[in-house]
Amino acid sequence: MGHFATALSVFLSITVAVLTVDCFSLQLEQYVESYQKTWLRTSVRFLYNVCQRVTGALLWYCKVLLGMKFRGRYGGTVDYLLIYPIKAVSSGLKVDEWEVNHFGLKHDRQYVICKYDTKKACYIPILLKEVPKLSSVHVSLDNGSFKFEYDSTTTGSRAVFYLPMNVTDDYVEHHSSFGTQLKLISLWLATLEGFVLDKVLNPDFIASMGLPKEAVLVYSPNGKACKVGAPKDVDRNTLFHDYYPMLMTSQESYEEVRRNAGENGKYVRMEAFRPNLIIKDVDKPFAEDFYHKFDIVGNSRIGFTGALKCIRCTIPNIDVSKGTMDKKGTISKTMSKYRRVDEANPYKSCFGMYVIQHEKNFVIRKGDRLDVLQKRAMKMDENPFY
Repeated sequence: MGHFATALSVFLSITVAVLTVDCFSLQLEQYVESYQKTWLRTSVRFLYNVCQRVTGALLWYCKVLLGMKFRGRYGGTVDYLLIYPIKAVSSGLKVDEWEVNHFGLKHDRQYVICKYDTKKACYIPILLKEVPKLSSVHVSLDNGSFKFEYDSTTTGSRAVFYLPMNVTDDYVEHHSSFGTQLKLISLWLATLEGFVLDKVLNPDFIASMGLPKEAVLVYSPNGKACKVGAPKDVDRNTLFHDYYPMLMTSQESYEEVRRNAGENGKYVRMEAFRPNLIIKDVDKPFAEDFYHKFDIVGNSRIGFTGALKCIRCTIPNIDVSKGTMDKKGTISKTMSKYRRVDEANPYKSCFGMYVIQHEKNFVIRKGDRLDVLQKRAMKMDENPFY
C-alpha cells in the first residue's frame, strides 16, 4: 500500500507539473518560433515537447475512458482542398471533398513539365518560379478528364487541352516516342521514373507560357519514397510533390500574412502557397506549425503526422490570377519579418506544414474535424530537398 501511495503521489506531482507548464504553452510557442537562436531556445523546445507528449497522452486516456469521440485538442476543420494535376501548372482544382490514395490527394502532381538535362542525363522539372505564367492556367473536371484552359498568344483567345485522370498503357504508347519505356527524372535529392509524353504539349501552349521549346510532359506511375519525418510503420510514396504527400495551411495564417503585407500584397492568394489541405477555425495564425500527431475525423478517423514546416521560396510572390511575379518580393519580405521560425534555416521563412497520411483509400471532406493528439515544436533535423 505504501509503494502504491508513493507511486500515485509521484504520478500526481508529475501531472500537476506538466499541466502547469502546459498553461504557458502559448508563451512557449511564441518563444520557440522567435528569432532567438540560443541554448535556451533549444532547452525550451525540449521542455515544451516533453510536456506536450505527456499532456497529449493524459488527455487521450481520459477521453477514451469517458467514451468521448474526440481524444485530443480541437484543431479546426477542413475548409477545402486543392489538387494540382500538373506540378506548377494552374492555381489548382478547388474541391470540397477528394479521395486520398497512397501518394496523397488522388491525381495531385501526377504530371510534370520537364526538360532534358544532358549533364545529369535525366529529365528535370520546370519550376513555377521559372515560368510564373503557368499559374494563370485554369483547370477543371470534364467527363473523367482534366481540362486546362489558357490564353493563347497565337490566336489571342482562350485555348484548351485535356489530360486523362487515369493514365493507361494505351495512352502512354500513343503519346510517347519512347512507348512504355520509363525514363529518369531528378527532383531535388530524389530520383524517380516516369513516362515521357512528348506528344501531348502543343506548340501553342509551349509558346504562350514561355516554356523552352524542348519542354515535355512526364507522368509517373510509382513515384518516390517518402521517409524523412514519416512514422517507421508507414510506407509512403509521393509523385512529383517536392517530397511530402500534402501541404496543410490555415485560413488564419493566410489572412495574417495578407494583413501584414498591406496594400502592396493584396494580390496574394492562398493558391500561391501551393497547399493541398486548407483548414480554418484554428486557435491562432500558424497554429498548424505545432500539429505533430492528429486525426482527421469525419465518416472515419484517419491518422496524420506533421513532418516539417514548409520553407518558402519566391513562389508566394506570384499573382496567380495574372501569372506574373512581384519583382519587389512583397510577400517574401513580409514573412521574413516574423516567419523565420526554423532554427535549422534561420534566414528562410516558413508557411504551412507538410503532413503524411497513415492510411490510404479514404475521403477528406469539408467540415471534417482535426483532433490534435500531440503538439510538437519542430525544426528541420534532416533536409529531404537539397
